[in-house]
Amino acid sequence: MSSRKFSMVSPAIWRPGRFLSLGDPKAQMLYLYFLTCEHQNSAGCFRLPDGYACADLGWLLPQYVDVRQKLIAGEMIAFDSETSTIYIERWFQHCAAMSDKHAIGIRKTISAIESDVIREKVEADFEASETLRKGVQNPIDTPFSNGSSRLINSNFLSGRGR
Repeated sequence: MSSRKFSMVSPAIWRPGRFLSLGDPKAQMLYLYFLTCEHQNSAGCFRLPDGYACADLGWLLPQYVDVRQKLIAGEMIAFDSETSTIYIERWFQHCAAMSDKHAIGIRKTISAIESDVIREKVEADFEASETLRKGVQNPIDTPFSNGSSRLINSNFLSGRGR
């Protein structure tokens, strides 16, 4: 069970994009379940046996497997059937580490991922987010240093947050 008390789900999920283009309320429900279930963690990657998900959702196995496949095909999740590992694609674009201490905890969680294929994918995504996080955090907090300000370089104004 996760020690997380909440999961961040952006209201932007309801804007046109991959989530809405799934076109299947069951697929959307399963995606929201993956984002918020008690198995979720700070790496967006967790082991979830089919039976657990079916019990939580009240679905039969064939339905669950079919709907999960829609999320895989829609590039919403990555899945390793050998280890029952699920990774929420683009997790770190929305749930990046908030500090160096947080990043250390995420790295520890990533190192425990059983699936080699999924772990390598999560590591690459995490390191890309860390490069961005450290690049956005300007050690000089003075506005207009070198002709720019932190506000201009923010995710929102640079277009990265849209």
